Amino acid sequence: MNLNKYTLDRFEGDFAVFLKYPNETESLQIHCSDLKASLNQGDIVNISVIQDKYEIELLSEQTMDQKERISQLLKQLKKRN
Repeated sequence: MNLNKYTLDRFEGDFAVFLKYPNETESLQIHCSDLKASLNQGDIVNISVIQDKYEIELLSEQTMDQKERISQLLKQLKKRN
């Protein structure tokens, strides 16, 4: 089993586009019909391929931590202006 961490970057038509975490230089497109969980942009997930099917696990704690870091950075930027 090959397990990789990705961030859900966006939805394009019928596909979810994931960027490999943390460098986000590699992308992976998965048809939305293959998503078993409800995911949102910015979610961090583990993706593995088992018997030619994608297994996607939402990493809730890491997603919340990342969103908090981004929120803090935005607050700091707003204070500069």
